[in-house]
Amino acid sequence: MQSRVPCLLCPCSGSSADVKQKEKEAKKKVPKIFFGTRTHKQIAQIAHELKRTLYSGVPMTILSSRDHTCVHPEVQRHSNRNERCKELLESKDGKSCSYYHNVHRMRDQAVLQGVHGLNQAWDVEDLVRVGKRIRACSYYAARELMQDARIVFCPYNYLLDPLIRESMEINLAGQIVVLDEAHNIEDCARETASYTLDNNLLKMAKDELDGMVSHNIRQAEHMPLRNFCASLGNWIHESKSLMSERGFETSCKVWTGKEVVGIFHGLGITAATFGMLQKNLAAVLDKEERVGLVNGREETVTVPTISAVLISVLKSLFMVLDYLFREHSRFAEDYRVVLQESFTWTNQVEPDVPDNHGFFARPRARRRQSARVKAAVLTLNFWCLNPAVSFLDLGQSVRTIVLTSGTLSPMGSFSSELGVKFAIQLEASHVIGKSQVWVGTIGSGPQGKKLLATFQHTETFTFQDEVGGLLLNICHAVSKGVLCFLASYKLVSRLWVIILLGEIIAKSIGLLDSPGAATTILQEVLPVPGHHVGTATKSQQLKTETKAAHLLKPPAHSPLPCGAPSPRRGWQKGQTTGLRGRRSRRWQVVQPAARHHPLA
Repeated sequence: MQSRVPCLLCPCSGSSADVKQKEKEAKKKVPKIFFGTRTHKQIAQIAHELKRTLYSGVPMTILSSRDHTCVHPEVQRHSNRNERCKELLESKDGKSCSYYHNVHRMRDQAVLQGVHGLNQAWDVEDLVRVGKRIRACSYYAARELMQDARIVFCPYNYLLDPLIRESMEINLAGQIVVLDEAHNIEDCARETASYTLDNNLLKMAKDELDGMVSHNIRQAEHMPLRNFCASLGNWIHESKSLMSERGFETSCKVWTGKEVVGIFHGLGITAATFGMLQKNLAAVLDKEERVGLVNGREETVTVPTISAVLISVLKSLFMVLDYLFREHSRFAEDYRVVLQESFTWTNQVEPDVPDNHGFFARPRARRRQSARVKAAVLTLNFWCLNPAVSFLDLGQSVRTIVLTSGTLSPMGSFSSELGVKFAIQLEASHVIGKSQVWVGTIGSGPQGKKLLATFQHTETFTFQDEVGGLLLNICHAVSKGVLCFLASYKLVSRLWVIILLGEIIAKSIGLLDSPGAATTILQEVLPVPGHHVGTATKSQQLKTETKAAHLLKPPAHSPLPCGAPSPRRGWQKGQTTGLRGRRSRRWQVVQPAARHHPLA
C-alpha cells in the first residue's frame, strides 16, 4: 500500500497549527493607518467625515492626552493630571485607580462596537461618555484599542516626537502615515527636536541623583548620570559671564551645534560616553532588580526609582544629544544652543513668623498673603532649525507616508525642507494661474502716512486710521470682496471700530466675519450684500493666501496681509533669526533661484 505523500505546495503539507500560525502572521502584516492632524478638534471633523463613508465601521481608535479622555473625578480636579494619574496607578498614597482596573470592559473592538454601540466612526467625546457610564478609563482604553484598530487618529506630535511615540507605544515600522494639513509639519518637526532646559530643574536633578548615590541605590548607574548633570550645570554657571544684552531684561549667549559638540567633548560628553549614559538611564528606570535564584526561580526585588520629572528631563536632554551626536554629528549645524536669562513675575507666599514662644500658628480663616516677585529664569535652549532632523526617522521607518494640504506648493522646496523625496506628487488644478494675479505692496495710506506695521507703530492711532481708511477704499474698489490678515486680535478689534464708524455713513459693505460683538453690530448696520470683509489673525506665509482666496462665496479676490506675522508662541528673536539664516544658506545650495510664491 502506497503511503500518502503530502504536497509541498499546498496547506495540506503542514498541520492545522502551522496553517493557523501562517494565517496569523499574514494578518499581522496588514499595515495600520495612522492619521495625524494638527489639533484634537480636527480629529472630530475627520471622524465625522469617516462616518459618512462606507468605511464607518472599520475598527478605529483616537489617541489623545489625559486632559481630553481621563474620567476619574479626582484626577480631573488635579492641576497636573499626568502626575496624579501616575500616582494612583502606583498606589503611592494607598489609593488606586478603579477606572484603570475596569479598562477590560471597553478595550476590545468587538465589545466596543457590539455592546457599547460605537459601531460607526466615533469621536473622543463618545468614548469618554462610555467610560463615564461603565466607570472605565477611556484614556488607557483608547491605547488598548490601538492593537486591533485599522486606523488610528492622533495629533501630529504623537507621530513625530520620539518620546511620545515611546510612551504611547506607537510603532510606525511598516505602517501607513497620513498627515493632514501638512503645511504645519515643518514647525511641528522642528519643535519635537528642540528642548528648553530650566537650570533649576537641572539642579533638582543633580540633587535627586546625589540622594540615590548617597543611599547606595544602584550607585554604578546613578553616579555617571549625576556627574553628567554636575558637569552640565558647572558649564552653564561658567558661561553666564559670556552672555550679552539682547533686549529688555534679556541676555543670552548663542553657540552653533558644532561648537557645543566641541565644548561637550571637553566636558567628557562624547558619542562614546553618551552611549554609556543611555544604558545607565535605561538601567535606573527598571523598577525591579534580580537578586538570584530561589528554589529554581528567579527572585526580584522592587528598587526605588527617580521621579517622573527627572525622567522627563533626562529623556528630553538625551533625545537632543542623540540628534547632535548621530552619524558623526551630521545634524550639529542644524542646531543653535542658547543660554538665556530673562525675568518673570511670580507669586511668592510670605513665610509664617513664629510668636514669642517660638510656635507657628495661623488662623484657618486667614489665607497666606502672596507678593509679586520678579525672579530671574536661566534656561539652556536647544533649538532645531531643520525639520528633516526629526522627520527623517519617520520617513525611513514607515511603509508609506502621505502628506495632504491645500498649500504645499511649491512642492520642491517643501520636500527639500523635510529631507524626503516624494515619488508621487499630485497638485490640484485649482491653483490660480500667474496671469490672473497681481501682487503688490502698499507703503502708505490715504493720508500719505507710511505704513510701518511693527509693534511700535501699530499701537498708534495714526497707523490704525490709515489702515482702516485703506481697507475701506480697497473694499469699495474690489467688487468681489477682501480677506484681510492681521497680526493680532488687538489690532483687529481697533480696526473694526474704525471701519464701523466709516461705514455707518457709507453703508456699502456687507460682512463675512469679525471677532467679538462687532459681528452682530455690523451685520445690522451694513446689510447690503455683494461685498464681504473677512478678518483673520496670525498671517502665515504667502502661500496660505492661495487657499484663503477660496474661503469666500463669492470668492475673495483680494487677500490682504497687513504686516509680518508674530513669531510662534515660545519662539525667541534669536530662534527666528537663526531659522531665517539657515533657510537662506540652504536655498543658495539647493535652489539657486529665489523662492517664488505660486501666485507671483
